[in-house]
Amino acid sequence: MPRRFARSVALGLALSCLVALLCGPRSALAGNGGEARSILREPDRPYGVVAGEADASAVVQNPANLAYLYGFNAVIDFAFNTKSSGRRGSGLGVFAAVPLPWQILSLGLGVQGLWREQVTSGGNVDTADAALGKFTIAAALPLMRWAPGLAIGVQYSRLFSGVNQLAPGLNQVDLALSWRANRYLSLALVARNLNAPRTGTLGRAAPVFDPELALRPLGDERLEFAFGMRTRFGGDVDQILASPDPQIRGYALQPRGRVLVGGRGVRLYAEAERVAYFDDDETKVQSFDAVRFSAGVQFDTPHFGIAAGANAGLGTRGADGLHGASARVRFSRARYAEVLPVRPRRVTRISLAGKRDDRQLAELVWTIDELARRRGGVILVELRGTGFGAAQLEEIREALLRFQDAGGRVVAYLEGGALSHYFLAASADRIIAHPHAALSITGLTTRTLYWGELLTRIGVKAEFVRIAEYKGTPEVWSRAGPTAPVAEQNRALMTDLWNHMVRVIGRSRARDPAVVSAWIDAAPWQPDDARRRGLVDDLAWPDELDAKLEQWLGRRVRIEPPPAGPDRPGTWRDPAHVAILHISGTLVTGESLNLPLLRLELAGSDTLAKQIARLREDRDVKAVVVRIDSRGGSVRAAQEIARELDRTRARKPVVISMGRAAASGGYYIATAGQYIFANATTVTGSIGIFLPKLDLSGLLDKVGVNAELLSIGDRATMRSYWKPYTDDERAAAMAGIQASYDLFIERVAAARAMTPEAADALARGRIWSGVRALEVGLVDSYGGMHEAVDRAARMAELPVRPGAEPSVRHYPPRPTLVQQLRRVFGLDLSLPLGSAVGLGGGPGIHPMTDPMTGRALSFADPLLRTLSLLPASMWHGDAPEALAVGPCHVEIDG
Repeated sequence: MPRRFARSVALGLALSCLVALLCGPRSALAGNGGEARSILREPDRPYGVVAGEADASAVVQNPANLAYLYGFNAVIDFAFNTKSSGRRGSGLGVFAAVPLPWQILSLGLGVQGLWREQVTSGGNVDTADAALGKFTIAAALPLMRWAPGLAIGVQYSRLFSGVNQLAPGLNQVDLALSWRANRYLSLALVARNLNAPRTGTLGRAAPVFDPELALRPLGDERLEFAFGMRTRFGGDVDQILASPDPQIRGYALQPRGRVLVGGRGVRLYAEAERVAYFDDDETKVQSFDAVRFSAGVQFDTPHFGIAAGANAGLGTRGADGLHGASARVRFSRARYAEVLPVRPRRVTRISLAGKRDDRQLAELVWTIDELARRRGGVILVELRGTGFGAAQLEEIREALLRFQDAGGRVVAYLEGGALSHYFLAASADRIIAHPHAALSITGLTTRTLYWGELLTRIGVKAEFVRIAEYKGTPEVWSRAGPTAPVAEQNRALMTDLWNHMVRVIGRSRARDPAVVSAWIDAAPWQPDDARRRGLVDDLAWPDELDAKLEQWLGRRVRIEPPPAGPDRPGTWRDPAHVAILHISGTLVTGESLNLPLLRLELAGSDTLAKQIARLREDRDVKAVVVRIDSRGGSVRAAQEIARELDRTRARKPVVISMGRAAASGGYYIATAGQYIFANATTVTGSIGIFLPKLDLSGLLDKVGVNAELLSIGDRATMRSYWKPYTDDERAAAMAGIQASYDLFIERVAAARAMTPEAADALARGRIWSGVRALEVGLVDSYGGMHEAVDRAARMAELPVRPGAEPSVRHYPPRPTLVQQLRRVFGLDLSLPLGSAVGLGGGPGIHPMTDPMTGRALSFADPLLRTLSLLPASMWHGDAPEALAVGPCHVEIDG
């Protein structure tokens, strides 16, 4: 046990003893006695919580705490006390609560049965103490958007009983307020009985104010203290407390203390509270102080927990000692810390099917890292149906290696699969393949369609101006094939990726790279041949995997998915976190847009700039990791985003994580970071700019249309699609993008600590693999989101527990379906080429019209189809603008 933790435990035990002494008895009288407990008071439970943890029992303890739930939660509380103890605490409670979507509200229900029978000195049972039931509904409203950590709650209860003379029809209303100030401090106040319910002949119940302060000195649940006090004002509902005896009526203050010590799913608890006991010998009433105690142990697994312990008392008039027992059973969707290590039988199945974006990637990587922290276990990775690219699979591969380093074992299951799939599978301890699915590791391919000849045939001329010779995207529209520099860089990129993948596979499978190269050249492989040649280790149908794993591991196994439900944080409110800002898709000016069905993703500068500004002002965000998966787009959009990141970097660390691609405009944004991580298979660089322009006048001639342009100004029609450039206009266009390129080079030189001349030598539109980018100094280190978050947390000096991950949140929040539909059908999306061809020109969509007659014009389908293939950043806007767009991704196995 660490020395600091041992000292904390000793301090906790000492404070709990101090609480007991402060709350201890002042007198101990002989004879039978009973607890002066309101009929509205709940039965005993292992320990109470007003400020602190949140579970379904908050329905009656503090309804505001329901706002902190992360999923459905249910609790069963049970307590039994002997009649001779005189303690009114026996009962059973069943509670359930759930937060509503988008955390707009949390709701809870509770049903309790209280066995309150208490024998008086005459041997009788008072009918006011007979059994009763209690039904409760509660709601909590999170106020975190306006006041971090704050929540309010309300509960309504109704008592019912056929034997208790005071219970039927009794109503109770409580109002609660909770504030999780930070990871160390939580405060709460519950105002109970606010409606002052009438209890038969005893008058109205007294309102009770129940404040509590909870402390976690270590910042997490390993050590917790709580101090609270019930204070009642006004009349009392119990007959004994309605006595005119001033000594009895003085029990308006009931201080209490609680301590919890432990971690990783096991905690010890102890609680002490001052209570009022009385002696009723039918001739006079005597009252005295007493202390009730409870102590025990709590065990947690991810979705199930149990706590149990003993109830005792001091100063209870001859009933000192053990009074009974209490227990709690908890069920939850949110995952708690695991008390047990990974069960030997468990094999965690991680399926990559249907996953393609970086947020899903982060979820997988963090899941694997959490499994690694448990030390041991087995992961089964199924690669069928994944949409991840090679760079993303490389991050999963690195996470699996960390899992293996922590003592775990990995099995990969292939149902066919391409080279990128095998690249990941090769890192596994064992590869099992489907017996009837060929292994198609046929290599690397690129596919680039060149439209120059088609456009020429239909009378369209591409008049792009570009910087520089390696900027290959404009060639797609002006040529029938690549120029020599572009072809050279494409080959170099593929060679880098090939060498890396072959080398890694060879190292993982203990084969010479030449052997791996021969495997690829001989692909596709039939499963039996792949097993004989050592590409895979075994063959099995999906329903035979458990048997194959049992044979390999030498024990029975059960294949399970990763733990379901959100993780329950181990802290009350740990606002300090690393923000991961996702920049995915084509960079455009305006708002972001995502159309999954069309696989169209636009990263809007307005959306991202506003989000970055919010992260900069958010004190809870201690560092920003910018995850870039973009081959660029609008130069202006890249500049606006980079400027906001520059301003943010002046206040807090900004670290860059490159995904599949961070090219051209994507690399421009990367220059705003203090440190850049890239995967070996990332495509980056492409530092260059071009300005798109198509001359459609030849097409108009073919279809018999004349575009009569009326303008004032020598260059008023410079960007018109209805005429070619003049020499003067071309020179002006070139001067404009040269200025933007010079600015780009200056940023690269400043960010990478090199001269502008050296930066220009690496730029000129040239693309680089992550491997080569590290060598030439365009990135700082290999790594993905995991490494970037770790670096950012250290730069921000975030306190992170040993073996734990820094707290992470993803931005911007995913747009809702309603927001997506609004952006499309609410006319937020401009049409191809914008106002330059008369199809845009404002927030709405306007048909192209003849400026003289006002009649609507139309184009032939081939033109519209061709224009729709242009990069989104060319047509998403009101007019053509300078673009920084990199090449298409290299595809694995075509």
